[in-house]
Amino acid sequence: MKIDRKSINFLLKLNDDNLWKTLQLAASKSGASDMQRLEKPTDMTKIRDTLSSLSDEDIDKINELLKSRKDSKK
Repeated sequence: MKIDRKSINFLLKLNDDNLWKTLQLAASKSGASDMQRLEKPTDMTKIRDTLSSLSDEDIDKINELLKSRKDSKK
């Protein structure tokens, strides 16, 4: 899974329920199973604000983390 600006913009267009479900699925696929136990926040504004404010460097770091996590499972 690779994240890019287009992916972030897609996520931001989703309604709150679909955004939360997509984040849970992405987290689960990357090995963060704890996310499945979390309840959806009543206010998704902070999550949306965080996604909106991600810089290209932040996105690169996320991709590096996901890659290293995937590589460590091999």
